[in-house]
Amino acid sequence: MPLAGNAAGEAGLFLNPASGAFFVGSTFDVSLVLDTKGIAVNTLEIDLEFPANKIQLVNPSVGQSIVQLWPAPPTFSNREGRMYFVGGIPSPGINTSDGVVLTLSFRVIAPGKGQISFGDKTSVLANDGKGTNILGKTRPAFFTFSIPPPQGPVISSPTHPDDESWYQNPNPLFIWQASEFGKAYSYAIDKNPTGFPDTISEGSETTASFENLENGIWYFHLREQAGSVWGGISHYAVHIDHQAPAVFTMHVTPGIRTSDRNPVFRFFTTDALSGFDHFAMKIIPLSVKEIQESFFFEVISPWQAPHFEPGRYQVVIRAFDKAGNTRDEVVAMNIVNVFTQFLSTEGIDLIFVLLSWPTVFSSVSIILLFLLFILFLFWHTHRHHLRHAFKDDIKKIFRLLSLS
Repeated sequence: MPLAGNAAGEAGLFLNPASGAFFVGSTFDVSLVLDTKGIAVNTLEIDLEFPANKIQLVNPSVGQSIVQLWPAPPTFSNREGRMYFVGGIPSPGINTSDGVVLTLSFRVIAPGKGQISFGDKTSVLANDGKGTNILGKTRPAFFTFSIPPPQGPVISSPTHPDDESWYQNPNPLFIWQASEFGKAYSYAIDKNPTGFPDTISEGSETTASFENLENGIWYFHLREQAGSVWGGISHYAVHIDHQAPAVFTMHVTPGIRTSDRNPVFRFFTTDALSGFDHFAMKIIPLSVKEIQESFFFEVISPWQAPHFEPGRYQVVIRAFDKAGNTRDEVVAMNIVNVFTQFLSTEGIDLIFVLLSWPTVFSSVSIILLFLLFILFLFWHTHRHHLRHAFKDDIKKIFRLLSLS
């Protein structure tokens, strides 16, 4: 995969093996291999990403390596699924087509598929005195992880039929078929993929059920007694997630009260167990006499509304995880006309400041009282003149009436 900004590069980094299949509980090694394509290099910056929910890095053993200096020794986080280091080769550098940079040991902790790949910080610097990044290609590695094959009865589950999928149901049911000589069974359930049941019989029934298991990956272990001999152990994984995605907020641009008919909605969340799956949205018009039936439709962030008519709306964004759990975030939208966009139920929006209605009413009341006070002062100062003027006006009116 070409890295941004390195289209002119030549060197390549890849992982060996590039693919493979391993059982839960086992370990496997992956080597980081450099091909300089005939160019001498002196510095390697490696940013490696791996699926922390499927494998864990046991040991970033240096072992055989073309690196001779370690400005930043290997560090890793099994919680984030990342490993990073910077290695150097003294001048004149190294020119190789199959140089082992580092060998990593991983332990498989859960079934499923996973990819180990190079991150954005990865670079290969030429020994040219300029530190030119000549990395042109990196190759990820793809792996499949599975439960060890049954050594005892073959297990299935009608409640959790796929041992790699996540389910909300915390009450798994397991079934198996008795062999010709089977007379008793011992089983257990825990979070250890390589766990095993004891040799105390649980009875001859070929079903087992459990209730109210907590979130996480559980492993059902089963062995059969034939005669007086306890056979091998079979395993079955169940993924349980009845926890909603993380709390999130919906951001609306330019705002939840706007004259813009095409606002933009932004939202983001995560899920700690089964993983986030998708968002769906529902828009409910509130300005009509009867609330109209609305339906959810799938969206991605950012999402721009095609066209809102003026009015009030309730916008619901629903986040789904891979187990089907959901979490909703709701905002109330008010699409207004351009001429009334400064008026709202909160007050008068003057762009830089919002004057609440109590503030507006208080200000108007103060202005009116001030005007009344000015009128009172004017009247008090000129009351004698005003009285004489008023009397003269009355006399003129009566004189005109008498002449008519």
